[in-house]
Amino acid sequence: MKITNKHNLPQVILDWIDNSNKERQTQLEQGDFTVTQLLANPKEQYLLQRNPEIEIDASRFIALLSGEAWHTGIAKNSTDRRANGALVEKRYSVKYHGWKITGQPDIIDGDYLMDYKESTVGRFAKGVPQEYENQLNFYHYILTSNGIHPKFMGIWVKYKDYMPSRSGTNHYPDAQMEYFPVQIWDYDEQDAFIKSRLEAHVGNLNSQLDKMDMPQCTDEERWYSNEIHAVMKKGGKRSLHNAATHDDAQAWIDGDNTKVKKDQLVIEHRPGIYRKCENYCFASSVCDQYNNT
Repeated sequence: MKITNKHNLPQVILDWIDNSNKERQTQLEQGDFTVTQLLANPKEQYLLQRNPEIEIDASRFIALLSGEAWHTGIAKNSTDRRANGALVEKRYSVKYHGWKITGQPDIIDGDYLMDYKESTVGRFAKGVPQEYENQLNFYHYILTSNGIHPKFMGIWVKYKDYMPSRSGTNHYPDAQMEYFPVQIWDYDEQDAFIKSRLEAHVGNLNSQLDKMDMPQCTDEERWYSNEIHAVMKKGGKRSLHNAATHDDAQAWIDGDNTKVKKDQLVIEHRPGIYRKCENYCFASSVCDQYNNT
């Protein structure tokens, strides 16, 4: 992987990226897989392995650095919890069908396995995203294998796009941080999930398939946002109403749902987007699925 700097980011950021990548490499070398690796999309991992000279701009790492800084702050200020027996940012491992898998939960405090996330309000609008539930159950399995048995799991999320003016309105969060409990699966369900993730990655690592023959990513894995037809006031920047189809948008206008005069309203079509591919997948430049979409 070659890091470019097309946006002229300061050297301190480039050094941070370099040091962060070295730290991740050190973690990888402690076992065959990390939990983060196995939870990641196997196609992305495979394409990165097959294309070691791929260029990735430094600006693509900013979200990772932000999350890293959030976790560093949590760990640095957990002295009191450590004094009371909490286990903070400690790496554990398990041998699974001959493979060594390592994972580093945020905090195990008494009976609680706690994770801290930096995300958006929309990402948690329907509760804990499935990938985060998967992650904590993966950690729970590893901890159980090490003689640690959390009875509860949860996530504290910090909303990076929080708007205080909307607090308490239309199911909007009351504060910039919010707690979500996470369900603990039974042992067999955890075991089956880990096996499926390992098989997905090991199969790709051992495969001689050309990238064109790789399994396609699902819309869920690509974080697909459906297309919408937004009702806008002419010259306005915010949508007054979002509809799935043009006809639905027009029906909303015809239903006199706004005080804005009809001749001042327009319908703007916004195509669906694959947010993971667009902004977060490091292999998108060499991915046939993304480039042919």
